[in-house]
Amino acid sequence: MTSTRGRGYMRAFREGERGALETSWLADDAAVLRGLFAGLPAEAVDAHLAVLREPGALVGAVDWYRAMSGRTSAATPASAVPTLYVWSDDDPALGPAAAEATADLVTGPYRFEVLRGVGHWIPELASAAFTELLLAHLRG
Repeated sequence: MTSTRGRGYMRAFREGERGALETSWLADDAAVLRGLFAGLPAEAVDAHLAVLREPGALVGAVDWYRAMSGRTSAATPASAVPTLYVWSDDDPALGPAAAEATADLVTGPYRFEVLRGVGHWIPELASAAFTELLLAHLRG
């Protein structure tokens, strides 16, 4: 599976046969998953794969995405909880329009931070910057 901005991957999760997609991702020493985790340190990839290779784990992970729907999301009330959204401008899955639109779903204090040149895996790829932002948010 190639990672794309937008909801293309979500559609693939919902339309594909449950279990078949996951089996293909684990084939050839988890080649597809290794591609999705590209850019992460090898030890992080190995740790993620160890969990996702457990029976039912990858199906469960993908089921989380399968269960999402635009209709359900639209019916969710806005959040009054103080919210920090940390987005990376090199994220192949989450584009700027979706990231920026999140502000419309929060009525409480909201802070939007962009990490430039970072991919999808923010905690692993920009741990120092992410931790600093998160700790400041939690102190607030």
